[in-house]
Amino acid sequence: MAMATEDTSIDQALRERLESIFTTTLDSITLYGSYVRGTWRRGSSDINVLILLTEPAPELIRQFGTSARGFLTRERITPLILTRREFITSADVFPMEYADIVDAHRTIAGTDPTGELDLQNHNLRHQLEHQLRGTLVALRQMNLASRGRRRALRRELLEWFGPLAAVFRGLIRLAGESKIPGETEEMIRTVGRLYDLDTTPFITLLKLRDDRGADTLELSDHLDRRLSELAQKVDFLRGDRGE
Repeated sequence: MAMATEDTSIDQALRERLESIFTTTLDSITLYGSYVRGTWRRGSSDINVLILLTEPAPELIRQFGTSARGFLTRERITPLILTRREFITSADVFPMEYADIVDAHRTIAGTDPTGELDLQNHNLRHQLEHQLRGTLVALRQMNLASRGRRRALRRELLEWFGPLAAVFRGLIRLAGESKIPGETEEMIRTVGRLYDLDTTPFITLLKLRDDRGADTLELSDHLDRRLSELAQKVDFLRGDRGE
């Protein structure tokens, strides 16, 4: 993890740039994700920042994009810009992402907005099913495009795994677990335990970058089956949760 002095300098530089552009329109600045969780690595990890405004300000957003372009690129900063009202009222649409923000965040300007969120399990279940089925469709499209070429499929699979981590965190929350494992492999195994699922293909995928001998065609077949099974299990929870 980066030294605290580095974190502070980035926080301060980001805050100064935002306050100079948005002035009274700026409601709050909240950092979240690996940068706050303690798993951030300078140069390889992104810094996620939630920027809330008092009202829509497209012209100011363009000004910020122009003036801070180099800084945002150099520090790998990914801004999420919303009005405070948009953030609070969209909790039913993005419960998975917002739960991640609640779990690991630090507000460096304004008041912490996460206490106003109303995160409901039935919304989380619905989003998770949507994400799982969309991920399954994407996997099948990759298989179609690869035309059986293992190297081509390997490249696609390496890029495809990232969004699954957020889904696994959501699945653990949906099952009622309050603690999310910090290590990705442990998180995958926890999902397997909670949903009675063979997670071997996901562990293999996690280690694919270092395993040149893995058969990606066979792996994609196993991933397809497990994702389909997991989506069905989450769909089954619809009745359990009274939807």
